[in-house]
Amino acid sequence: MTLHRMARPEEQDPAFYLSALEGTQRLRDQRVPGVRTVLVVLSSRGMVYDMESLRQHILLAYPDAAVFFRNTAGKAQGAPSPKQVDLLLDFTGPGQRQWFLFPRKLRKMARFAVGRNAGIFRARLYDRIFDENALDQSDPAQILDRERKVQTEVLALAGVPRVPAGNPTADRAKTIALELPPLAAH
Repeated sequence: MTLHRMARPEEQDPAFYLSALEGTQRLRDQRVPGVRTVLVVLSSRGMVYDMESLRQHILLAYPDAAVFFRNTAGKAQGAPSPKQVDLLLDFTGPGQRQWFLFPRKLRKMARFAVGRNAGIFRARLYDRIFDENALDQSDPAQILDRERKVQTEVLALAGVPRVPAGNPTADRAKTIALELPPLAAH
């Protein structure tokens, strides 16, 4: 007796698979080469992903990168970031409090910047911008759903997959034990 999984209706349509392949190819094309450090500016309105989940998503796309976080006030969340970073992901949205020249400072410290179209300067300063003006802003009860959509699109502009599907990283099981310090004798 064999068990077969029932296919969902959308899985029976070949367009479903074509759009999934197209989305995967789009993510690969959006990746920034040579990324070693990533700075993420968290949204003050609400983050859909927690910091560790966001770190894991970024590491799927950029396995050799170190990820640092800041809030919209510029204060480090966790380890402080270096003065220069390779990739900036700015989730700061419209109407979120931030000092006036903070986007310009972020742009100066980043080699490549991705963010939301919030404020006056970001459209000209950042390399890739997600324009959220086309999204429906009328229903305040849907703020988290809207943030989920916007933050997913900002991640996609940086080549970061939303679901845990990325290139596998190298197996370091044998080298991790060699990097541990020796045990102290009692």
